[in-house]
Amino acid sequence: MSSSATHYVGVDVAQDLLALAGTEPAQVPNQPAALRAWLTTLRAAQPSAHLLCEATGRHHYALQVAAAAAGVPLSVLNPRQVRDFARSLGCLEKTDAVDARLLQRLGSALRPAATPLRAAALQQMQDLLVVRQALVEEQSAWTNRAALLSAPAARLCARRQRALGRELARVEAQLAALLATPQAAPLQHRVQTLCLVCGVGERTAWVLVAGLAELGRCNRRQIAKLAGLAPLNCDSGRFRGERHIAHGRAPIRRALYQAAVVAARHNEHLRPLYQRLRAAGRPAKVAYIAVARKLLIFLNRLLREAPPLAA
Repeated sequence: MSSSATHYVGVDVAQDLLALAGTEPAQVPNQPAALRAWLTTLRAAQPSAHLLCEATGRHHYALQVAAAAAGVPLSVLNPRQVRDFARSLGCLEKTDAVDARLLQRLGSALRPAATPLRAAALQQMQDLLVVRQALVEEQSAWTNRAALLSAPAARLCARRQRALGRELARVEAQLAALLATPQAAPLQHRVQTLCLVCGVGERTAWVLVAGLAELGRCNRRQIAKLAGLAPLNCDSGRFRGERHIAHGRAPIRRALYQAAVVAARHNEHLRPLYQRLRAAGRPAKVAYIAVARKLLIFLNRLLREAPPLAA
């Protein structure tokens, strides 16, 4: 179908309801059965329909699954970009109906590509990593508290830390079991490939594979921007400002930074880069970020021949 014939439908996703623009009815319950019924009707009435929604964590996933099953293309957009588009139009108010109309207008103006549905194994891996990250953060919080408390309270903290450690081990065992299944073979191949690089351990590889599915499919500039490791210019007229990294995916950036700390000491290809930057007077953090970016670009090139992640 031609782009000009596409009928864009804006969908503002909330936990319980979807607000719609460009179709009837104006609202649909965010429930799988209701979504299937609505999409069947939409497909019959508007064969060229193309849905647009914002990424919402997990609330939009039921819509994405139902749209894929019904054969209706869906674009999942970055909420910050949608809000910037609204500001560019002078629209400062925000309601569900207004957001749905903005999404419809954005679709007509920018014609974004459809977002592919994640593979089921990848979705399960991401969910387990969300739980793992929550346990790691809670474990760190108890460690910090224990250092400030008296002995009886510190013993209670230590007990809670041991319990969290057991839960963390169970989650990691589930991750390993998931990656051992046949449907997760492409994920396991990617994890094993990344672990061949000095500085990248199994846990870092899990985060990169689950949180950066574009790895191996982008050029070096695109992948650095996705991870928030690309230095961005800040120039205007005669002014030449310092370049800083910004935006991108924070969990990926944190994982790569930790890997860079190891690589700067033990990776024979990246250690000279770190030492050269430090000798030139660069702060340690700046040098580590440079190593992380170089490491990411190498990993991106390494996964060029990796098998695709099928839905």
